[in-house]
Amino acid sequence: VVGCIKHMPGHGRADVDSHLALPHVREGLNALGSDMAPFRGLRHAEAAMTAHIVYAALDPDRPATHSPAVVNFLRTEIGFDGLLISDDIDMKALAGPLTEKAAKAFAAGCDLVIQCNGVVADMAATATGCPTLEGRALDRANSAAAVAHRAPEAFDAAAGWWRFRALMGDKVGLKPLI
Repeated sequence: VVGCIKHMPGHGRADVDSHLALPHVREGLNALGSDMAPFRGLRHAEAAMTAHIVYAALDPDRPATHSPAVVNFLRTEIGFDGLLISDDIDMKALAGPLTEKAAKAFAAGCDLVIQCNGVVADMAATATGCPTLEGRALDRANSAAAVAHRAPEAFDAAAGWWRFRALMGDKVGLKPLI
């Protein structure tokens, strides 16, 4: 099992639930800076998931999962170079047939897509929109898989708490659980 950061570049300002409709975030990049700080702090993670949200400051016409501009922002400005996975392409935030939704995610720069309803015909339609896993996407997938085969590292709960606080900022009211 490999951890997966979700949902880049952030769900905090979404105006609707992406399971039900396409959310829009209208704030500019300056306002979004603090929202993206945790992602910058975790940019070396093995895997991350995109958000099905339109970030007007980055691409006013397409949700992050389908936006080359947003994926480029994640790769260059956030500095994330791990395995980039779409959120479930069967969610209502994305319009169109599954084959098209998968193809758009790959064209934007996602390495993998997921489709979660378990309907075999839908899985086949999704697969039709998926290219062969190769090149840099395959390298990222292999790197993530290698992590799953490593022995777990020792975990210092107190250090983990302070790392969490550093990533989230010094918010009022955070109290250690340990």
